[in-house]
Amino acid sequence: MSRERMTRRDMLGAAGATAVFGLAGCVGGTGGGSGDGGGASATSTPTESTDLSVILNWKPNATQAGYFVADRNGFYEEEGLNVDLVPGQGGGFAAKQVGLGNQDLGLGTGVALLQARNRDLDIRSYAGAQDSNAAIYTVEEEFGGTLTEPSQLAGKRIAVVAESAKTMTYLQMLLEEEGIREDVELVNVGVEQQTSNLLSGNVDAAVGIFSDSLGLQRKGYDASMLWLANYTPAIGRTVFTRPEYAAENPDAIRGFLRATARGWAWASNDPEGAMDRMVEARPSLSKSREIGVLKMKYTAKNLVLSETVREHGWGHQRADTWDRVVTSLAENDVIESGTTADGVWTNDYLDTDTDYVGSYAAQVSTDYDLPV
Repeated sequence: MSRERMTRRDMLGAAGATAVFGLAGCVGGTGGGSGDGGGASATSTPTESTDLSVILNWKPNATQAGYFVADRNGFYEEEGLNVDLVPGQGGGFAAKQVGLGNQDLGLGTGVALLQARNRDLDIRSYAGAQDSNAAIYTVEEEFGGTLTEPSQLAGKRIAVVAESAKTMTYLQMLLEEEGIREDVELVNVGVEQQTSNLLSGNVDAAVGIFSDSLGLQRKGYDASMLWLANYTPAIGRTVFTRPEYAAENPDAIRGFLRATARGWAWASNDPEGAMDRMVEARPSLSKSREIGVLKMKYTAKNLVLSETVREHGWGHQRADTWDRVVTSLAENDVIESGTTADGVWTNDYLDTDTDYVGSYAAQVSTDYDLPV
């Protein structure tokens, strides 16, 4: 299923699909790493290590594989970092903890970062780690067919979690764009209750993340989904910290980003091996190993290796995307009116002359057959 429609297609139209990598204006660094992924050798390990606490957007799962691979394979250590990957409770919680100085770095969506800044927490995005994973999903048994276009949602009931500002906002923007907002009934359900309401017939479709549809298909349902980011401006998972912390620890931030990109390249090239690393770090994940590998492949192919990454390198953030997202969120009262993207993000800590950042796409292969 193609993700290159409307917003993303329009955003990338002027850029084209080139194989040239590089990012003007970024300060270069040393090589990205050797070993399983190929490419230039990594930086020599500094004599003293820097402790770095990184709060995840959620509890450990396969969509975070690159970070665990970088940790378990020693990529962070080679950058002189002693990284502690801390389980999280959502992007908003991670943004708050980083903004308060309780954690050094965090993972979360653009929505979470912007809402934190509205609460006077000074945090900034230093890498666009992966595209948004939000999706509308359904099963043929309840929907009466396959979901292929947003217009099909007219007259339908959709399960939403009101507490999820990200998915609720993106869904409302999509329905407004399609001109069917008044023709759709939004049914508020509890966290992680979307699928149960769908299968019980309480709703016709639900909003969650891409893995919800994958799980249903694996259970034998004829599942289908739409990626919300194909139809609305969206900022997916970012790596953020406080500007003051970044200014005081620039080498640590750069090293973390280099090693993380290298970790994602390794995970993309060997999803099964990456899942082994995840299980080593969190043995309980062995119970969901097969679906974990599938989630990792979807993440690597559809969310990490985007067209922007192919053109500019891993982690690159686009000014026009941030501007569109900020405008849309302000118009929908998710963030304060008058909010701008000034100071919200920077590419200045991405070392694009290294293999796993600037030439990330040349280091990976994501030629997987995916079911949905």
